[in-house]
Amino acid sequence: MSRVLFLSNPYDSSASPILGLANELINKGQEVTFFSSDEFQGPVEGIGADFKPYKGDLDIFHEKKSDESKSGLISALLEPMKFIDDIVVQIRGLKFDYAVFSPAYPYANIITQLLGIPKAQFGVAS
Repeated sequence: MSRVLFLSNPYDSSASPILGLANELINKGQEVTFFSSDEFQGPVEGIGADFKPYKGDLDIFHEKKSDESKSGLISALLEPMKFIDDIVVQIRGLKFDYAVFSPAYPYANIITQLLGIPKAQFGVAS
């Protein structure tokens, strides 16, 4: 049995396709840990995956909430380590065989290098 780390951008066009893949892997006996935004907690847990929320705003299309906050895009570009560190802290002590991520996921290369695991990009052809 493999343990798989899923890294999803927090919007439906990114999370939904790889959620289907995660479901198929779980049905085949794989263990899945799935990172996304809080709005996907129900669907992720509904397929039997371990849900992990992003603490920061990774939605690069999200509007600013106030003049003091940065948009997801600006924050992702200027403060990448805050997101990467959050993920690494949440998975401390867990071992993964590989990671699957959505095409636009910004930190997959860094995270998989830190963990020393292979990665697979999953996209849907239009």
